[in-house]
Amino acid sequence: MNEHDNDEAVCAQALGADASFDVDAAYARFRSRAARRNRRLPFAIGGLVAAAAIAVLVIFAPLGSIAHDFLTIFQPKQFAAIDVSGYASGKKHLNVFPDLSEFGTMHDVVNGKTVHPASAAAASKVVGFRLVAPASLPAGMSASPQYRTIARSVESFTFSAARARASSAKAGKTLPAMPAGLDGTTVTAGLGPVVMTTWGGKERRLVLMQGVAPIVRSSGATLADLEGYLLSLPSITPELADQIRAIGDPSTTLPVPIMAVKQSAHPVDVNGASGLAIGDNTGLGSGVVWERDGKIYAVFGTLSEDQVMSVATGLR
Repeated sequence: MNEHDNDEAVCAQALGADASFDVDAAYARFRSRAARRNRRLPFAIGGLVAAAAIAVLVIFAPLGSIAHDFLTIFQPKQFAAIDVSGYASGKKHLNVFPDLSEFGTMHDVVNGKTVHPASAAAASKVVGFRLVAPASLPAGMSASPQYRTIARSVESFTFSAARARASSAKAGKTLPAMPAGLDGTTVTAGLGPVVMTTWGGKERRLVLMQGVAPIVRSSGATLADLEGYLLSLPSITPELADQIRAIGDPSTTLPVPIMAVKQSAHPVDVNGASGLAIGDNTGLGSGVVWERDGKIYAVFGTLSEDQVMSVATGLR
């Protein structure tokens, strides 16, 4: 692993979090068929911010002629922190939801390709939109960034009550009955394209993520149906369920997990856009994520919140 591939790991080490948040690896986990195994969200600042855009890849967006048959049920416009400290228990990953294969079938539709363009112009050409860049960099940061692009990805997941019953019986456990309106529903989501730009410094990193906001659609069940069923699963504590229900409009608000024993989060204004700032309790690492005009932006690194906000508000 070279210096640039390890940029997010440097942030994790500085934050003192027991986690890794290599974005390429996280992306691959969510989009591959191997993702039928347990979905796990990283805890470090960069991972939390990046996960705000990547996590929805457990389900995907419709293509071509079928698009008009689907109801848009989720497109993030704002972000809300939820405390998952009770799930961490010193482990590396959050493991709340069971294996999705217990509830239906995942289908690959379009797998986004990751490339490393040599310049901002080349990266912009790959993703098809104009990139923003910091007006200035924190002291000590290299002026020569590295670029990583992830093409648009699309997948789908179809719920099956029969599969859920069979999986439950095989495991010798009891799961709540799947609502009739959810059985047979295909939920789809699309993410990207996304660009990650990384600047390095001595033992420090700054990462800017920018990409098309994810969209989740359903062929039948509403977001309330999905939320109600998932929050009824025995792996979800009443406390966590209450936090998710309290975040506001679930169709536009994306929950971002934090460990309150190590991290804090609060709303911020990013040039008129509603954002969420996340920081570790030592002040050694922080990040901010926001949405504007159908795109999600995130800035994070081994920097103070003031430095991260200065970069975010100075993007041009």
